[in-house]
Amino acid sequence: MYRKLIFATALTITLMSPGARAQALEYDCDTQAEHYSVLKAVQDGPDYAASANISLREIFAVKKYVTLGMLEFEPEDGSWRARLGITALNAGKQTVIMGTLEITRGDKAEEPKILGDVFEFQKGKAYPIELTLGAGGGVAKLGDHSVPLDLKASGKVNVSVICSGGEFLFTDLKLGK
Repeated sequence: MYRKLIFATALTITLMSPGARAQALEYDCDTQAEHYSVLKAVQDGPDYAASANISLREIFAVKKYVTLGMLEFEPEDGSWRARLGITALNAGKQTVIMGTLEITRGDKAEEPKILGDVFEFQKGKAYPIELTLGAGGGVAKLGDHSVPLDLKASGKVNVSVICSGGEFLFTDLKLGK
């Protein structure tokens, strides 16, 4: 836990430095059921970006929440949130893995968008994931799917990598342009 805190602090300082360019990282996000882990960096526009290859490696038995691995953007004032990633749950003997995009504006969560077919994403396979935003909106990409985002970003935006109830490997992870 202490190493994660030092790493997150160093990453935040690096990304906030003037002229900082995103470096490719690897993040093995392994979080037990009913818990979550967050790696966060603050970006100061005008353009915001996060990208990686995401792979669901393990699903833990969850009771209350679903297993998820996400990229998340949220401004400091909390007026909106965009989450893009993979969610999974065990349904009997089958595992349902889906690509999802979740948008919240104020206190109102919009209906999540399912990217692709319900059984398109598989455990153990890596998929490109990218979330970009700016003053004119942005784009959410997962696998072969792309969805325009009608969100306008400015100022400081928290850019996070989140996982819960499983193990997700984020390779070639870039938090910033």
